[in-house]
Amino acid sequence: MKLRRFFIALGLAAMMCMPSYAQTQNQDWAGTGRFADATQVLKNRNFPKIVLIGDSISDFWIRKSSGFFYDNGIICRGISGQTTSQMLLRFRREVIESGASTVVILAGTNDIAGNTGPISLEDIAGNIKSMCELALQAGIRPVICSVLPVHQYYWSKDKHPDTDIPKLNRMLKEYVAKTGISYVDFYSAMVDSDKANENGLPEKYSADGVHPKVQGYAVMENILLKELKEETEIYRSGRSGLKLMSFNVRNGKGMDLVTDMKRPAAIISDLAPDVVAIQEVDSVTNRASGKYMLGELASITGMIPLFSAAIEYDGGKYGIGMLCRQKPMSIQRIALPGREEQRTLLIAEFKDYFFCSTHLSLTEEDRLASVDIISSAFHKLEKKGKPIFIAGDWNDEPDSRFISMMRKHFTFISDIAKYTFPSDKPDRTIDYIAFWKRNGTGELRPAANGVLNSTLSSDHRPIYCELK
Repeated sequence: MKLRRFFIALGLAAMMCMPSYAQTQNQDWAGTGRFADATQVLKNRNFPKIVLIGDSISDFWIRKSSGFFYDNGIICRGISGQTTSQMLLRFRREVIESGASTVVILAGTNDIAGNTGPISLEDIAGNIKSMCELALQAGIRPVICSVLPVHQYYWSKDKHPDTDIPKLNRMLKEYVAKTGISYVDFYSAMVDSDKANENGLPEKYSADGVHPKVQGYAVMENILLKELKEETEIYRSGRSGLKLMSFNVRNGKGMDLVTDMKRPAAIISDLAPDVVAIQEVDSVTNRASGKYMLGELASITGMIPLFSAAIEYDGGKYGIGMLCRQKPMSIQRIALPGREEQRTLLIAEFKDYFFCSTHLSLTEEDRLASVDIISSAFHKLEKKGKPIFIAGDWNDEPDSRFISMMRKHFTFISDIAKYTFPSDKPDRTIDYIAFWKRNGTGELRPAANGVLNSTLSSDHRPIYCELK
């Protein structure tokens, strides 16, 4: 019995230490699958790229403070539970191959906690040094962050982060002093002065002693922005006024038939849109294991979710949604025809514009009937004098009768010459973003638009449009 209890305890300890992403992805030890599709998309986008590679501290950062990443063009590549050995394995693809200009490395605490087994402080520092050397060889500017203070790990109480983290930080400081690599010192600004929590994070910055609260991240943001001043100013100067996106996420089911909302979420986060029209999401269905799938996307991206159910399905609801950075002033949901399944139109009013999401019927007669319903609704909206945008999967091609009817009322501002479906080998365009002409008189030209080269996360490719 003692032996049995020993092995049970050993198994539970191993489960606690195993990175959460790797547990669910067929033993993908380094989590290389999580950002594979997003990196493919990212490397084809031409703008200064700051990549933050790290663990749960980075992973949670974008969820709690998404505006910091969106406003400054910072790409988050944090995976909860990871150690520097795992980050080193994914470094080439996610940093070098993505076309990064700067990489921020925030890592080491999980190594000290023993998440992937015993490792010396010298080897932890060695892994971080290897990442820097790879970056320098590729012409990428590396920035090393200090490991955040921790008095005691709640999941690994036999370790001594209160003494090991300061030692590791000293090693990293010695390395940057010799090489001239930039060093960002979060530790000194955040360490607790209370002897009862010696070398730990104070309660005002952390609830669990390891992961920052919003207040802790705010301190980190102020420090990091001073180091990234030049890069972030370049990014902000080139950013357009309003960025719209549409993505049929197929409930997180990728072309490899793996359901994982983290993959489309990474693409959305990297694009940094103001608002996204989302199609094909479940709300607490049995198929989705009782999960609110749009809520999962919102949690990962740090955006606000808006859901519009189209039908009752499998113990829950199925429909469309929206993710937005700004809280809407008002929301409307309008039923649309669909003989194979009911359809819906979701309208959100923001301070300066209306944005609408829809997923239209597979049947042409229903799509044609939807034109008058949508137009009638928009004639009422236009009385407020704001631009009106509509986006989504419309299940019809640019030369169709339905799209011809839509052109009477709308200016298409997405790139309709590029195919959007199916994502792995696209041969047709069925996803659109359009602008209401206001009784046929309005015109609008986008500063940029495109179809993202996403081949795995869903059966649709996401589309976007940037407006000045």
